[in-house]
Amino acid sequence: MHFLKRNFKTIVLYMLILGTAGTLVAYFLAGSTYDYEEYYSLSEPLTTTQEDELSIGLNQEINSQYEGEAASIGYSSESQYLSLDVDSMSQSELSTIKTQFDSMLEEMGIQYEDGVDVTITAVSNAVFKLVIIGVSLLVGVILGVIHGTRNRRVETDEDVRYYLNEKTLGIF
Repeated sequence: MHFLKRNFKTIVLYMLILGTAGTLVAYFLAGSTYDYEEYYSLSEPLTTTQEDELSIGLNQEINSQYEGEAASIGYSSESQYLSLDVDSMSQSELSTIKTQFDSMLEEMGIQYEDGVDVTITAVSNAVFKLVIIGVSLLVGVILGVIHGTRNRRVETDEDVRYYLNEKTLGIF
């Protein structure tokens, strides 16, 4: 109990410092990512050849730059809507992918109206961020306890009584 009473401020200080550092790391390291879905209204239906060329072009130009399948397309011949789906990308990557996809459509001569329906959903990395912050707080407690055990300075009368194991019977 004497240890905790004596080193409480040190432990809390380490927790605050490393907790703040962990919060900053969690904010910047586990940045926000978004799921993006946009529908394009086509003036005329796509042929299966055009649809295949779009899929191949998407894989070669866009998906090859990222790990896994970053973007995918969907086409409904009944409604003549083409959808672009992008999963878990940053805002700058989303704009790059959209620009590349728009240029692909223009190169193929497909007439379209973009922005018919756009859905952007933030992907929450809350669990990952909480783990980073929790680990940094735990490391702060451990470092505070280590610093407290290494602090053997006798600073107050209470420390003298504790270390000499004195018992006072009263004040004379």
